[in-house]
Amino acid sequence: MSYFSLAQRVSEASAVDPKVLAGLYGLIVRVPLVGAVYRQMVDGVLQLGVTRGDILDLGTGPGHVAIQIGQQRPHLRIVGLDLAAHMVRQATRNAARTSLDGRGLWPQADAHHLPFGDGSLDLVISTFALHHWSEPLQILNEIARVLRPGGCYYIADLCRQPSLAQRLFAYASIPAISLPFGSYLGYGGYYESLRAGYTVAEAEALLARSNLPRGLVAPRSTWFVPILTISSQNPSEKVRSNGLSRPDPTEAATKNQGSDQAQTASQGRA
Repeated sequence: MSYFSLAQRVSEASAVDPKVLAGLYGLIVRVPLVGAVYRQMVDGVLQLGVTRGDILDLGTGPGHVAIQIGQQRPHLRIVGLDLAAHMVRQATRNAARTSLDGRGLWPQADAHHLPFGDGSLDLVISTFALHHWSEPLQILNEIARVLRPGGCYYIADLCRQPSLAQRLFAYASIPAISLPFGSYLGYGGYYESLRAGYTVAEAEALLARSNLPRGLVAPRSTWFVPILTISSQNPSEKVRSNGLSRPDPTEAATKNQGSDQAQTASQGRA
């Protein structure tokens, strides 16, 4: 398969971003286009309507998304978990410079084996980490295990279905050394992260196989970054029949029964 093909998913060379990138993230998120992507992630989480309780951010990196959510939801307790010790240290420093008032914890742990009890969390989120997970179904089931009844989840990651402009932007990001060697410093850059992403159909299949409650898989792209989200349904939002939601058999049966009754009544009047 060609290096430039996105037809099949190709895992990244490393499960974590290299240490050198941890310090750069603080500069990267200040770029307006990048900042807009992260604001979109924060807004998506806030729209779920969880305002109190405990939130877990898987693959928190430097903690930017979790910190922003904590600042806007002062009654949430934040846990930002990452596999990389250097990311945990960066998140801890970033949180100390904000107004979280001790509401943040930043443990180093593996998302495949979450160190939390069953039904102990109100909200679990993850941004741009799904493509790193070696066993994504195991992690989705871990999320289902630790969520309280009625708890919410929001997972956002790169979508391996870019537009032409998004594809060209990804190609332009390829360092020359990536072409002969495939990765550098154990990290292949943005393009190889995109190759490791999932399509909407692949994400739907993961969600369907998991123990998570019914949710939605939807494209949420910015103009230059293709993104998909796997998330709980907003309780105030009606189920959209766009092919991206998991159907509720009970709801469908009730709807069909109502239609049959209406048709019978109509025939009786005739």
